[in-house]
This record gives sequence, structure tokens and C-alpha cells, in this order.
Amino acid sequence: MGDDYIHHALLSANSPIVKPPDLSVFGLFSFINGDPERNRLLMDYSLIPWWTYAELKYAFWRPLSEMSHWLDHVLWPDSPWMMHLHNIAWYLLVLVLVSRLYRTTLSAPLAGVLALAVYALDSSHGFAVSWIANRNALIALSFALVSLLLYMRWRREQGRRWLFVSLIALVLSLLSAESAISVFGYMGAYALFLDKRGPLKGVLATLPHFAVIVAWWVIYKTSGFGAANADSYYVDPVNHPITFLGKLIERLPVLLASQWGFIPAELYGFSGQTIIGYVVGCLVVLLLLLIPVMRALSRTRTSMFWFCGMLFSILPVLTALPHDRLLFFTGIGASALVGNFFYHIYSLKHCNGAGLFNRYSRGTAHVLLAFHLVLAPLLLPLMAYSTKVWASLIPHQPSYFSGIKDIESKRIVLFSPPIASAMVIGPLRFYRGEVMPDRLWTITTLNDGLSFSKPDDSTLQIARAEGFLQGQAEEAFRNFQEQPLVEGESVTLSGLKIVMKDLNNEGKPTRLLLHFDRPLSDESLLFLKWDNEENRYQKLNINSAYEAD
Repeated sequence: MGDDYIHHALLSANSPIVKPPDLSVFGLFSFINGDPERNRLLMDYSLIPWWTYAELKYAFWRPLSEMSHWLDHVLWPDSPWMMHLHNIAWYLLVLVLVSRLYRTTLSAPLAGVLALAVYALDSSHGFAVSWIANRNALIALSFALVSLLLYMRWRREQGRRWLFVSLIALVLSLLSAESAISVFGYMGAYALFLDKRGPLKGVLATLPHFAVIVAWWVIYKTSGFGAANADSYYVDPVNHPITFLGKLIERLPVLLASQWGFIPAELYGFSGQTIIGYVVGCLVVLLLLLIPVMRALSRTRTSMFWFCGMLFSILPVLTALPHDRLLFFTGIGASALVGNFFYHIYSLKHCNGAGLFNRYSRGTAHVLLAFHLVLAPLLLPLMAYSTKVWASLIPHQPSYFSGIKDIESKRIVLFSPPIASAMVIGPLRFYRGEVMPDRLWTITTLNDGLSFSKPDDSTLQIARAEGFLQGQAEEAFRNFQEQPLVEGESVTLSGLKIVMKDLNNEGKPTRLLLHFDRPLSDESLLFLKWDNEENRYQKLNINSAYEAD
């Protein structure tokens, strides 16, 4: 699905898209690296659309995760089920480590069992585990848990070897995914509430791990990694602290409400705009669930450790658009609280009095039980299967160009393919071992109201009264508020210059001039328009159909 095909293409020897000159191994997570020249090359093969902001960057340093995909490519390149099994193996390792963590911190074994059941059967993990390209989160979480367990052992036993190995595990986690930073939230919470030498010495003891994170961050940023000019999806808290603070206030209740309830955070993330009522509603639901839980558990330092660890660990992932796959670290603390709450309510017979708040606490326990041990296990396989559903929403038919001879010498100009399909035409063809055209330009993904004219022998004009670049998908590649288009602005590709004319009230062009470096009659140029009804391309005969214009 999606990035899986791009990874396959980048690992293929015949791909025209080579690894960027960075510290990555294959460039699987850094192929959009903010270099305008490289971005233009990606536009030449429709891997990103031509209206992408020239310096857009989604570049992440994940060499260990890259190696895991390379291993898939070497051992079973044509067996996706083995790649999924590879993901599941990492998830099982995560569960073993989480179980160990609960045994170490929760005094009652039954509370640990309940917490592990809540975490293991969390429906929000279904999509994240089943998406092959998301394996980086599982690898980072595995090494981070090893680091945390060894850190806690070091603080209990003072064996320096545990500190050394914990630091190594942290480095491996950071080299797997940026989400590894979240583990420091649990280390900080441990220092404040569970370190037997007190909070001051506990906080000082976190400095070696903090120094590793800072060193990694310096290398990460100076090497050009990170997201930039991509505020629709990622916000850099260092470069845009005010924007990040606003996103934090907006995203925190949405993600936590998803963790404690069962409504996917994606429903908010995909809306494309801030919905105040939704955020307030999530905050209210969250408070209604958390108040009785924390009232019942607040007497223990362990519960405060899990509560603060949950809050601290969620802060780094608030840089990204809300999505349930961001909840792996946060879910550890939340599941521990829920499991411990169940133990207190049902096993220790707490809150059995007749008071209103006691009844409210029991009612909350029943609701959480229904959410996490009844609905979540039922939804888990459905969420795991959802990657197949998402993949099915991306038609593969637009990646086929049947009947075209000498396709490797053709410069194909596409109109109206679905945007998701347009960006995976190249990767799908690589995956099937098919030849790529010399150039593949997707001009518009809109299908209605298009009119064509021919100002001169090498220029094609396309107009649409309602304007081009409509919809949230287009804004994933350019924030039109912060990076507005300008009348007459042009994008120069390899053999094509696109000029935007007649911007509407939304700042979107209603007319495009396509200036080619050769006559429209040149045999190398092929104009195709996707027909949704017939589910195939129709050839546009530009020269005969628009000569009069």
C-alpha cells in the first residue's frame, strides 16, 4: 500500500530515482529531501505532483528500519505476506517487552495481565502493525523498551553495564524512527516518581540518555533530515514553536480520546481543518473517563508514573497529523492505568459503596471494559484488514499503458487519473517489472469541466472555470496559505514548463499553459485522459482536435 511500492522501487536496481546524498542507507524515508532539483525529478515521474512546493521535505533518518525492508527485498521480494509476518514478529516482541515492563512496575500480577490484554488487543494497533512501511514504529518501540527496562534496572541495581547497554539500545531505537524520543517521557516520569534515590538524583540520572538524544538530534538536523514546508502534516517544534503549541492544544485531546475510547484519530486528521467542537468533545470525554481512574489510583506513585509517562511520551508525536498509529508509546501508560483500574474496581472491590461517585467509578469501569476488552478485540482484525481496504481505494488500472509501442521513449502527459493512483504509477510499474516512459507528467487529477486549446505549435492550454488543485489531497504537497501561488508563476520540468494563469479567489489557477520543448505533433509526446466510466485512458489527438482553436 502506498509507500510500500515506493520502497520497492527505491530498492530496485532499474529505478531512475536514486538514493539522495544523505546518511540514509537506501533513501526509503528521505526520497523527498527538500532539494528543488530532486523534487523536480520526482515530478517528472509523477511521484509527487507538479504543484508541490519546491522545497517540500519529508526526510527521515531510519537506517535500521531501511535495513529491515532491504532484508524483505532480498529474501522474499514478491511475498507481501512474509513482510506482514515480519511486522507481526516485531509486534510480538513488543508485547513480550511490555509484559516485562508491567511485571516490573505493577505489584499485582492480575493488574499486569489486564494491562497487557488492554495493550495487546488495542484496535488502534491493527492498522499500524499491518502496514508494512510502518514497521519503523515497531522496531523503534522494541529497542526503546529494552532501553527503558535496562535504565530502570540500572537505577535499581546501579550496575554501570546496564546503563551502557541501555544507551546503546536508545541509539538503535533513534536510528529506527523519530518516535523513539517518546521513551524519554517514561524515563523522566520514572525519575520523578519511582527512582528510589529521589526525584532530584533521578532527574540527573536521565542526563546520559538526554545527551544521546541531543547528539542524535544535532546529527539529524545538520544532516538535513526532518520535515519542512509541510505544516499540513508535520510541524517542526524548533523552527515553528508557536505553530506547534497551537497544534499541541488541538491534537492532544484528540489523540488521548482515541487512546482511551475507540473513535480513530484519523477521523479528525483527515478533516483537513480545526474543528473546535470535536476537540472540546474529545476533552470532555477524556476528563469524564480519567477523573474516576486517577481518583482511584492517585494514591500510588506507580500510577502517577504511568500517568505522567503517558502524557510526556505523547508530546513528540504531536508534531504529526493525528493518527492512531502514533499511539504505541502512549498506549503503554494508558493500558497500565486501565488494567490497574480494573483490578481496583473488580478485584479489590473498591468503589462498592452507595455514593454517587462510587457508582460513577463503577460505571466508568464498565464503559472502559466495553471499550478495551470487548469492542477493541472485535475491531482489531478489522483495523488490521483496513490496510487492504485503503489499498483497494487506489486503483491500479491507471498504471497500465497497454498498446503503447516504444514506451521508454515516450513522454506521457496525463489528465484526470485519481491523485492517489497518479503518484504510484511509477512504483507499481517497477513492482511489476514493466518499462517506465521517458517522462510521466500528471497535469490534473480533476475530470470535469476541462477545456483544451492550442495557442501555438508547442503550447497546450487547459482551462477549468472552477479552478485546479481542489481538495485536501492537493494541500498535502503545498500549504496554499503559507506558500501561495502567484499569477504567472511557472514550474519548469525536464522538457515541460507549466505556467499558472487567472488565479481565482482561493488563489488556485483556472488556466494552465503547458510549454513543451518540442512541437505537440512530436511522436514522443502522448496525451492521455483517464475515462472513469470505461476505466481506461483515452488518447487525446491534440493536433487534429484543437487546430481550429
